[in-house]
Amino acid sequence: MIITCPHCQTRYQVTYEAIGSTGRKVQCAHCQQAWSQKPLDPDAFGDADPLVRAVAEDALDDALVTEERRVAAELAERKAEAEEAELDSRDAAKVDPALIRKRQRAFLRRQNAMVAKLPVARLRRVARVAGAVVLAGLLAGSYFGRVQVVEQFPAMAGVYAAVGLPVNVIGLEFDRLTTLRTLREGKEVLVVSAQIVGLQKAPVVVPAVVVTLIDGAGNGIYEWSVTPDVRDMMAGERATFETQLPLPPVDAVSVRLSFTGGGSTRSAAPVQPASTEGH
Repeated sequence: MIITCPHCQTRYQVTYEAIGSTGRKVQCAHCQQAWSQKPLDPDAFGDADPLVRAVAEDALDDALVTEERRVAAELAERKAEAEEAELDSRDAAKVDPALIRKRQRAFLRRQNAMVAKLPVARLRRVARVAGAVVLAGLLAGSYFGRVQVVEQFPAMAGVYAAVGLPVNVIGLEFDRLTTLRTLREGKEVLVVSAQIVGLQKAPVVVPAVVVTLIDGAGNGIYEWSVTPDVRDMMAGERATFETQLPLPPVDAVSVRLSFTGGGSTRSAAPVQPASTEGH
């Protein structure tokens, strides 16, 4: 016959003699709850000797005790596993963060080493190196060959000037520019003088010099050109030129020199105050 725990529905196989005709109090080995088991129907078991009934009742007690021990052992095992898992999680939480970062770096190094051996990675490295070499070559050529670049593309002169690398494509420059306002025969005269310096090894034709008077706002207010006496110059050579302008504009504050032909070489100097009659 089978009886069922009314609390946890655990079922037990019992004999009539274990319960008897009057019933008995039974404790569940699984949930530890007790209940009063009603008498069982004797017809369902047939006749049995009283001694047999007593033995069956003892067997039921032993079965309940055995089941209780088994359940207790199972609960203890589960509790031990839970405690062990909790200790493992605590130990993991106590791991030094520096050790974790060290392991991560080691893993990344191994991963990068593996990736670096792939053909695609080698191709990328070669492409990067080749690109760097080409870029360095272009920069070097643009720096050392900037004169030739500006000769082919005059608009690049402004780009070089913007980065602090003005380009002199004429091969000449001005030096020792001076200005002087003076009185001659009762009239004011502006005297402008400067030196032209040769820069290139080969002779360079000297173009006409443009003299521009600048006002306080930086605008050109008067301009004329002067043809130097020298026809061509080379590196190390110097030539002096001088020009005069009677009755210069009173609002001229500086003088600017430049070569004709669109050259970028220029020089400027302030206009000196008027002096007494002299040279």
